Parts: sequence; structure tokens; C-alpha cells
Amino acid sequence: MDSDRVKQERARLESLECPERDRRESPPVGVLLSDEIKRCVDTFKMIDPFAGKNLKPAGYELTVGDEYVLGGEKKQLGKDDEIRILPFNVVVIKTAETINLPRYLIARWNVRVKWAYEGLLWVGGPQVDPGWVGHLFCPLYNLSDKTVVLRYGDPIALMDFVTTTPFRQEECVPYHRPPKRVLLEEYRAADLNSGLYELAAKKFEGYEKQLGQTSERVEGRVNDIRERVDNFVSITFGVVGLLIAAVTLFFGKPTNPTWWTPTALWGPALAMVFSLFALWYAISPRSPEASSKKTSAFLLILIILWLGTMAWYSFHIQSKINAMEHQIYQLMNPPPTIVNPPPKDPASSRSHP
Repeated sequence: MDSDRVKQERARLESLECPERDRRESPPVGVLLSDEIKRCVDTFKMIDPFAGKNLKPAGYELTVGDEYVLGGEKKQLGKDDEIRILPFNVVVIKTAETINLPRYLIARWNVRVKWAYEGLLWVGGPQVDPGWVGHLFCPLYNLSDKTVVLRYGDPIALMDFVTTTPFRQEECVPYHRPPKRVLLEEYRAADLNSGLYELAAKKFEGYEKQLGQTSERVEGRVNDIRERVDNFVSITFGVVGLLIAAVTLFFGKPTNPTWWTPTALWGPALAMVFSLFALWYAISPRSPEASSKKTSAFLLILIILWLGTMAWYSFHIQSKINAMEHQIYQLMNPPPTIVNPPPKDPASSRSHP
């Protein structure tokens, strides 16, 4: 614990005035209304810092300060930060205000009704003794089944002030100022934990372990089934390749085979593709992603092979069509025949005497 902080805080609290009686001729009696609360603030800083918006008809709203303890750890709370109180958990919050009570007033405080309906249960002492000086520390227990969020400056508790009988120095027991504990760390709030929360956490941890073991067993069975399916797929592709090769060999042999003949090209090509894919499927990594990629690659290879075959076959058919068109053209348009004149008779070409 930081002893310098303790000394500084004690010195600050000792510097605050602590009136022993109200010196007015007709002091108020009973619960202080807003005007009397404001007068005490102006006279001896009964509430510091003081915000007029938090002043109520017969009380004052205390706000969330800059320190709190949650989950066994003390933390700082910035102006833009928040406190998240999980179900069945305990938090100890330091109030932003310093309370400086005179010897003739007591204070009573409790959590605001708003937070009570959110599920927060206040487990502190309701009365603050006359003469008290310092911050207040508010233990809150979340009884709800949802997370409650608090932010810096949120009104957390309502405090009212009540007059006492006159304080007599010789006869009354004075409250020691400043109190023995002035910092949040001195209250050992970090040791305060919710037994129900700890029990629920342990139960959840046990269920999580059981669920993890069950998940491992299920994953093992799924992997075993996946391996069997992969083996079945590999064997199936291999058998299909062999069947295609056999069918091509015994039933697809053309009369005059050429390399572009579909039965001569498609059969061996498909048999080779199926066989290679079966081998690839068997030796490559086995996972849902890998299986999807392998299937996509296989389909892509088939499409490329089919498109290539159709392109070459179309080229061959087009070549035959062009040759037939040329032959038909020659038949329909034969070359013209030249008719030679008959040879003249040499005897007729002689002249008569």
C-alpha cells in the first residue's frame, strides 16, 4: 500500500472543518431539506464536490467515483470508462464526493431505486456517524441474470441528513477524525468475492471441460467417417476409370480410328483423368476445404478436356465439310470442253485444171 497516498489523504481530511453545534438561535430539527443542505455545503463543505443537479428536495445523490474493485482487482475508472458487473458478481465503488459531517448531523444512504430494479443490492451500512469525513465505499451485488453497466459520474446512491441531539464534548463519544481507513485499498475489498459467482464459474468450467471432451470424441468420429468417405471416393474414381477404359477397349473401337475420334479420345482421356484424380484424392490433405477444392479442380479438368475435344473435333468436321463443298462445287461446275474441227481432206484442197 502507498503510505504517501495515505498521509496525503489524511492531511486533506484533517484540514476540513468539523462544527460541533449549529450556532444559530433556532437550528433546524429533523431531516434537512435542500436549502439547509446547500447552506451546510457553503459553510463547511459538507459535500465536496457539490453539483446542484444532484440536490434533491430532502437529500443528495452520490455519484460513481474514479476507483472500484471488481473480481479481486482494484481498478481506475476514467471519465469515458464503464464498469460491467456480471450476474451474481460483487463490486465495491468509491463515491466521487467527500462527505464532511458535523457533530450534530448523521447521514443515511442507500442505493437508488433505479439500480435496485436493475438487480443491484447494496450491502453496506445505512448510517454515517456524526463527525465522519472522507469518501464512502459502496459494495454492490448483482442479483440479476444480466450484466449491469455503471459509468463515471452516474448517480448511484441517495443520502439524506438528520439532526441529532446537542453534542456535549464531555459526555458524548466523538467520532475519531479522520477515520482509521481512508483509502479503498485499506478496506481489503479485493478479498471480497461472490460465493455464488465462484460456484457458478466452477460449475461452468466443469461443463466446459465435459463439453470439450465430448467435442473431441465427436471430432474423432467425424474424422474417422470423413477418412472412410475419402477412401470410398478414391476407390470409386479408380474403378470408374478402369470401367471406362474397359468399355472403350471392347465396345468403342471404331472401324477406322483416328486420334480425334471421340470414342478413341474420350475413353482413354476420361480413364486417365479419373485414375489421376483418384490418386490425387488419396494422397492429398483430407479436410472439407481440401475436398471442395479437389472436386472443383476435377470438374474444371473435365470441362477443359471437353471444351478442347469439342474444339478439335469441330475443326476436323469443318475441314471435312470444306473438302466436301469443294468436291460438290467441282462436280456442279465442270471445266468447259474444247471441240477441235475435223481435219480437211487433202484431195479436196487440190485445184482442178
